Amino acid sequence: MADYPDLTLDDLKSMLDRISPACDRKTWAMITMGIKHEFGEDGFDVWDDWSRGDSRYKRDDALGMWKSCKLSGTEGTVTIAYVVKLAVENNWTRERREMTAAEKRKKREEQEARRKKREAAVLADQEHAANMQQQIQTATVRLLSEFTKARGKSAYLERKQAPAFGVRFVTQPVLMVTDDKRGVCEIWTGESIGQFFGSMPNPRPDHLSFRKYGPGDLLIPLADLDGVVWSHQSINGNGTKLFPKFARKQGCCHWVGRSDDMPVIALAEGYATACSVYQATQWPTIMCVDLGNMAHIARGIRERYPHAQLVIAGDDDPKANGDNPGRVQAEALALEFDAVAVFPVPPEQSREAA
Repeated sequence: MADYPDLTLDDLKSMLDRISPACDRKTWAMITMGIKHEFGEDGFDVWDDWSRGDSRYKRDDALGMWKSCKLSGTEGTVTIAYVVKLAVENNWTRERREMTAAEKRKKREEQEARRKKREAAVLADQEHAANMQQQIQTATVRLLSEFTKARGKSAYLERKQAPAFGVRFVTQPVLMVTDDKRGVCEIWTGESIGQFFGSMPNPRPDHLSFRKYGPGDLLIPLADLDGVVWSHQSINGNGTKLFPKFARKQGCCHWVGRSDDMPVIALAEGYATACSVYQATQWPTIMCVDLGNMAHIARGIRERYPHAQLVIAGDDDPKANGDNPGRVQAEALALEFDAVAVFPVPPEQSREAA
């Protein structure tokens, strides 16, 4: 960063000594991202030693946190500036001393080496993420075409009183296996499912993950605004919603009702809410998965349909402490995109109220 262009691992240790490791998980994650962005893997030992100061520390959890922080290089990436800010707020000052010309040259060389290493890591992360998204896309297309059908039964849809708009019903047991190390996503069926579980090491390695589907499960295709399917959301009879690991979500959605003439377009988070809005209004409605992704969808829809009235169907879910983040965020989103915010009541809540 501008004020501290040549931070060292010793500086990092002295900064972390000023920051309590007993912080909330979000702060812990942001500190992790900032350190990894600046020092890469070289910062792990200092970060891990600091993290051990929290009584809740667990080695596997710490390793999972460190590995999950990717050097995306995208706008909004957390940098070492965040860690510096926390340290300064806790009275950290950098120890200053005069350096020789040779020491200054060495520091510049180390900083440049770190910069090149970070850029290489960012590029590797981006290439790996792109490959895994492509793998998930290929597996999803096969999953939808070979192991699902357009009609079927879903306890979740029955409970939500939601019809099937472009969703798919799983017809047989099928396993979607993602191998991070090999960079592949594979479909296993029949006897091969048992063989997979029989050969899987115990404990399961971090690079291996899977999703098991069967009759009664619902798959919702998720496509970009050009109609290209990239991934899916699965919902079982109990309403558990899952996405494949590494799946692309940003900019992907599912349409509930669509027409050539769309003067009004509604955006909702989940499938059931999208169905409720469409059934009540007949407005073309888009399932956006969550509010964060809804902003990306709203931006794309506004570009494609500049004259359409956008309606944000938010969740009105006040907490015990009086906070209502769903409503606040939906209203903020409506303001940003010149939309109208509404808060539909799900059919099951309407029955309870009656």
